[in-house]
Amino acid sequence: MKSNLGLIMQHIKGRRIPSGADAYLGDLWDTFFLMVPLISTTFASVDRLLDGLGQEAIGWLIVDEAGQATPQSGVGAVWRSRRALIIGDPLQIEPVATAPTGLVRAICTSRDVHPDIWSAPKASVQTLADAASHLVAALGEGMTTREIGLPLLVHRRCQDPMFSISNEIAYGGLMVHAPGDPYSAIGEALQSWFPGSAWIDVRSSSEKWSPKEGEAVVTLMNKLAEQGISKPSLYIISPFREVADKLRAYILKSGVLGPLGIDSRSQKKWAEDHVGTVHTFQGKEAEAVFLVLGASAEEKRGSRNWAGGTPNILNVAATRAKKVIYVIGHYQHWSRAGVFASAATNLDIVRWPLSEEIATE
Repeated sequence: MKSNLGLIMQHIKGRRIPSGADAYLGDLWDTFFLMVPLISTTFASVDRLLDGLGQEAIGWLIVDEAGQATPQSGVGAVWRSRRALIIGDPLQIEPVATAPTGLVRAICTSRDVHPDIWSAPKASVQTLADAASHLVAALGEGMTTREIGLPLLVHRRCQDPMFSISNEIAYGGLMVHAPGDPYSAIGEALQSWFPGSAWIDVRSSSEKWSPKEGEAVVTLMNKLAEQGISKPSLYIISPFREVADKLRAYILKSGVLGPLGIDSRSQKKWAEDHVGTVHTFQGKEAEAVFLVLGASAEEKRGSRNWAGGTPNILNVAATRAKKVIYVIGHYQHWSRAGVFASAATNLDIVRWPLSEEIATE
């Protein structure tokens, strides 16, 4: 046992094990699993970690966030497993495909493979698991119907309107709402301005980053500080990297984080952890979300249609918020951008800046 454990630890650390010992790698892993029944790794390192193991060498593989994983990234791990439990949501963030789309499609065509079925970003470990599942549920109607595997339809994280937006744009109304306590300290702090979740209509003509939207965010954060909120459970999210980066810098420069109870040494880290693109918040949750849209200029219709063309971005952004969400952006332009029409119908619309009478409350 001691010898086997020593050898497997060398392997896990990436060191070469003695010649001949690799023939018994399966036995070394069996010894290790007697002591440590579960290990965690990433697809980026699983090829090195499981190097030397053959088909069905491990008992169970559990894949989390499988909707974000490219099909090829999971092949080796699935092949080495006797059973696989694939958990994810293809209607949230899609896999990131680094190879040029034209090249991928050309390779698929040359091999008589349908790129949307077998290649990212349309395909993922989750979509292939769904296709192989004996139990399926159909979401949507007509041409938009898609079959998914065993669905977990009881939603416990979000209050309305986040639940209703998500259920409408992504899950065909099939989800069951089982929310917890609706109380929100952030919602209460902003209640004199907004009765609840709201779309804050900031009209500007910026191509991506809008300073007016940044001003609105900082004003809301100052309001939270005035109401005694400290270290808020808050994510500030945008569909676009340029908006997220400039918003992060704008918040840090404004000095609002100090009054919110975040000391100067922690402010940069707080901004990195709490301000970013939709993609960086997959799998996370907070009491409140500020969804800062940007791309408010009339001619940026293409950017808006990209963000609203599928349910993924709005679905992820909305469901990060457990209690309240505040959408900040040009209502007239964004409410016509695909699935953002659902957010428009489920949220109260408030024109920004607020009237002087309301703003002084």
